[in-house]
Amino acid sequence: MTTTYGTTSGTAAGIGARIALTLMGAAGLIVGAFLNWTQSIQGTKLDVRAFWMTNFRSTGTFMATVGFAMIVAGLVAVVGLAMGTGWLTRLAGAVAVVGFVLFAIEVYRSSGDDMIDVGAWVALAGGIVTLIAGFFGPRQVLTAPTNTVVVDE
Repeated sequence: MTTTYGTTSGTAAGIGARIALTLMGAAGLIVGAFLNWTQSIQGTKLDVRAFWMTNFRSTGTFMATVGFAMIVAGLVAVVGLAMGTGWLTRLAGAVAVVGFVLFAIEVYRSSGDDMIDVGAWVALAGGIVTLIAGFFGPRQVLTAPTNTVVVDE
């Protein structure tokens, strides 16, 4: 006896919700990356070490910024639309939320009067919406095979 796996086609509303929520979440991640995160430093200028160090510095290297990490998460979420199960979209949303949590921990650990600015909050909202979007759409279902008994007469 074998068990087979397949996917359901999903409802049009579920697929539409997944597309809309993923695009809104990715937009939040990307827009949040260009806004201020702390000390009037934009996410695209804030050094990626802000995820694990309490000193917040600007950097001129775009690919070594917090904003770049959030932009990549947003793009991965959009790429996740191509997969039927939504796991990549959920993963991108979870990574964005974990990134915000790491950043928030460092802000509250810092000795200065650092605050979390609007860009980080927008990126968090985008990450949460993206995470939720991954749960919509087609789902993998378990299909048990039918047993056919043949009787010779």
